[in-house]
Amino acid sequence: MNRAIVAALLLVFIAALPAHRTFAADSATPLRQGLELYRSGTLEQAVPLLKTAIAQNPDASEVWQAHLVLARIYYQQGKLAEALAELGAIPPEHRNPETRLLEGLALIKTGQPAPGVDLLLGLQESDLNGIQQQKRLDALTRGHLRLERYPEALFFIHQSLRSSRDPSRISNLLQQAHTVFKDRASDAELAEAAFLYQGTPLGQDALLQQAWRQKQAGHPDQALLLVNSVLNSPVQFPFRNDAELLSQQLSDGGASRALGVLLPLSGRFSNYGRMVLKGMELALEMHNRQASPVVFLVRDSAGDPTLSAQHVADLAALPQVFGIVGPLTGSASESAAHKAQQKQIPLLTLSQRADLPGVGSWIFRNSLTSEMQARRLVDYALNQRQLQSFGILAPDTRLGREISQAFADEVHARGGRIVAMQNYDPQTTDFRRQIKLLQGKNPDRPEPEKDDTAGGEAEPPPFDALFIPDTPDRLALIAPQLPFYGLSNITLLGSASWDTPDLLPKAGQYLQKAVFVSGFFRYSPYPFVQDFVDRFFERYGTEPSLLEAQGYDVAGIMLSLLEQQVPANRENIGRGLMRMRNYPGVTGATGFTPAGDADKLLYLLGIQDGTLVQLN
Repeated sequence: MNRAIVAALLLVFIAALPAHRTFAADSATPLRQGLELYRSGTLEQAVPLLKTAIAQNPDASEVWQAHLVLARIYYQQGKLAEALAELGAIPPEHRNPETRLLEGLALIKTGQPAPGVDLLLGLQESDLNGIQQQKRLDALTRGHLRLERYPEALFFIHQSLRSSRDPSRISNLLQQAHTVFKDRASDAELAEAAFLYQGTPLGQDALLQQAWRQKQAGHPDQALLLVNSVLNSPVQFPFRNDAELLSQQLSDGGASRALGVLLPLSGRFSNYGRMVLKGMELALEMHNRQASPVVFLVRDSAGDPTLSAQHVADLAALPQVFGIVGPLTGSASESAAHKAQQKQIPLLTLSQRADLPGVGSWIFRNSLTSEMQARRLVDYALNQRQLQSFGILAPDTRLGREISQAFADEVHARGGRIVAMQNYDPQTTDFRRQIKLLQGKNPDRPEPEKDDTAGGEAEPPPFDALFIPDTPDRLALIAPQLPFYGLSNITLLGSASWDTPDLLPKAGQYLQKAVFVSGFFRYSPYPFVQDFVDRFFERYGTEPSLLEAQGYDVAGIMLSLLEQQVPANRENIGRGLMRMRNYPGVTGATGFTPAGDADKLLYLLGIQDGTLVQLN
């Protein structure tokens, strides 16, 4: 039998086999390609290949993998209906803990909490990794909240707190529980939580809310017993200051006064928020030694706009709160400002967000804005140094463009001249091109040969001063290149971004004629600044920076108004801010413009003999 006949018989045999299809082990199949792209993070390219694999071989033994990966991708993209459809296509024998977890999460997010909760309750924690366990607990909390099963929601919050080490997550969990205790739990559920979670932050918050309700019901003695139990416990929780406020109210007949404090105490900006809070706490401590005590009700914004607005609404609902300080970051500040304007409560923010005071008459800002820096620097350059013409060399970033424009506008408004302006990529290390363009020269022309024996004077610079709003790291690269490429004998001007501990060691030798602005100078000869620095060091063991000084000043401003305004109410606090002039702040004598922005005299700093000195 020849080879042709054998091959024909083999084809007939294969054609007679059952029509069960499977994927070849070839890595070129759509399934294999799609899975590889998914593992590499190329999700958009993986999706059509996985769909093709399903369309070509819907009954194949491995096709469930395509459905699972598509479900993951769709869930990650927020396409929850598509994710549920893919999960539903997975055969029962291939449904594992991950598929049930994804389905439960998607059901709860699509407004089907009952089946989602049932599905997640059937999962064992031992079948899930750490991240999956957190997702399950969070979803069970959300699901029970939607079903108004508050004791069950609190149980899963408690479980999450026991396993979490992330400060931001812990803060969010405690805020969730606080909302339940304050607005949703019945008296019986509140009492049950106080018993079940005693000795924990949840138990402390439940006790505090019981005390508030007893006060509202006209039972001050029972309220005082409960709040004293909270204050006498060593357990810390975010609302301990609220307990101090209630205790004061119960003791002095309701005359207590409070200020809301809204700062990012968790999340990416938490370090900054805690620095500001240190300065505020020092101001409060000094105030309460000499005047009627005030309580700070501190809330964690976590840099989140929605949470910030919620905190403002909650604080505004307390009649003892006369104003709010914060937030610190842009989007959170904007959201908080709109809510404060709506609730008609004074908000003194530290954010540099553009046009923030323009939200309304209840919004004020005490921050080191680009316009404030430009105004002080240009005033000094024109009036005290008689400089008339300027160049600008700035990073091509949002802040770099913003402060450069503010500087240019201020120069033009005061009759000066901007001769040249150049931006550079923040990663640039060679500034030859920008320096030549500042001089009006062709940067593509080769450098002429330098002859050390040649006489003649150096070419005069095209402007009197050069404004460089960047950090010491970049200054250390820019400053020595200026004379190297022919730009000498000019005054360098800088923004507050110069003011870091790295300035002198990294760039000090190149900045002997330079001047820059800052919001705080811890070595200032002013006695009140020295007093602040000494007090801060005594309490915290470190020297304060601009952030701590800003916190100290905004707290001091609001506390001083509580003493000055008679009667102390929200309207009078707002009027007091509008009328304030020359408050003796450590970040400069401070007042507020009719628009609500701070108007202050910033520090002018220079370098003399390798040391920073205050010039004004």
